[in-house]
Amino acid sequence: MITIDEITIVRDGRQIIEEFSEKIPAGSITVIIGPNGCGKSTLLAAIAGDIVPSKGTITIGEVHPARTSARTLAGVRAMAMQTQFFTLGFTVRQIIEMAGAPFQVMEQLHLTQIADRHVTTLSGGESARVAIAQAIAQNAPVLLLDEPLAAQDVDSRLRIIDVLKKLAENGTTIVVVAHSSEVDLTWADKVIKNFA
Repeated sequence: MITIDEITIVRDGRQIIEEFSEKIPAGSITVIIGPNGCGKSTLLAAIAGDIVPSKGTITIGEVHPARTSARTLAGVRAMAMQTQFFTLGFTVRQIIEMAGAPFQVMEQLHLTQIADRHVTTLSGGESARVAIAQAIAQNAPVLLLDEPLAAQDVDSRLRIIDVLKKLAENGTTIVVVAHSSEVDLTWADKVIKNFA
């Protein structure tokens, strides 16, 4: 379970999140939804341990992400950012292999046909799917995804949602940031909005 306890986050002198609390159940899909600039990605980064709240605490099980080494965190949570820019000329397969076994997740996300392409040649949607596949291959108990459905066609969106549902059924705790334009959230177990 992820426990968010009365966190306040201030960035660049501006209070983005104020005394927000929430419990995210283990083995579920939770979607954080809202318009641009409302703090969705900031909240996700705080759960990941990349941003330290000014006040309050976040725990993943017994782990405090902000106080935990990167090596230990890698075994606790995996994250894929909304905009993924690959700058080194590795292939799709090599990038995913850096995190874990690539073959099943590449097949699930229809990446096998581009497995030998260099990641610097991919479209935005393809790059995002590779980042999602890399996070899934990490095989961490918590998966954090920042707008994974953006820049995806209908088939890719359905494929990603199907993969997430199967992961949650197998015990992975998934937190997804989505834009307020997302209208069909029937695949989510919980929706968090109006949190800022």
